[in-house]
Amino acid sequence: MVNVSKWDEKGNKAGEFGLDEAIFKGRINTSLVGDAVIRQLSNRRRALANTKDRTEVRGGGRKPWRQKGTGRARAGSIRSPLWRGGAVAMGPSGAANYKQDMPRKARRASIRSILSDKVRQGQVSVLAPLTLEKPHTKTMVDLIKKMEFGESKVLFVLPQRDANFEKSVRNIPTAKALLCSNLNPHDLLHFEKLVIIEGAVAKIAEVLG
Repeated sequence: MVNVSKWDEKGNKAGEFGLDEAIFKGRINTSLVGDAVIRQLSNRRRALANTKDRTEVRGGGRKPWRQKGTGRARAGSIRSPLWRGGAVAMGPSGAANYKQDMPRKARRASIRSILSDKVRQGQVSVLAPLTLEKPHTKTMVDLIKKMEFGESKVLFVLPQRDANFEKSVRNIPTAKALLCSNLNPHDLLHFEKLVIIEGAVAKIAEVLG
């Protein structure tokens, strides 16, 4: 077992909590983590650039002048890519696909690598179950201050959906609440401190084991 700090629901230290070594004390594969982050960001990317080709641009249905006898070059349409205001030749069509795939085992191994690295750096802690009767941002701000995280960005990992908890964290620029089933490399690297709600520890082990 790997021991990390445990906090009670009021932000006071409550001893230590043992985490599974298979998940939180494994080999760190930085190359795999890099591939996982690139994959995640690529899959978020949308092909927004789009230009019109000759079939889409408006106008140009009539031949601008007769084929011969004018002394000018032949032209079939004023919407040719050669003309100002014409179509774009070989431009982006908005159909680009940036999607990347990665084996499930590799994705899970990348997350285990990040978790193991965070444990080594002392950036992982466990929080006792916290029940909020209604969304209250100040309660979460005070909790983070008590846990002495300073200005570090904090990622809370929840065992299941908790609307009050999520809404309480939502307005804090340096904090985020995330379901344990949605753990991903980008968020784990973006936030320095990782606070796992006690009930989520077993679920993380189940998903990544």
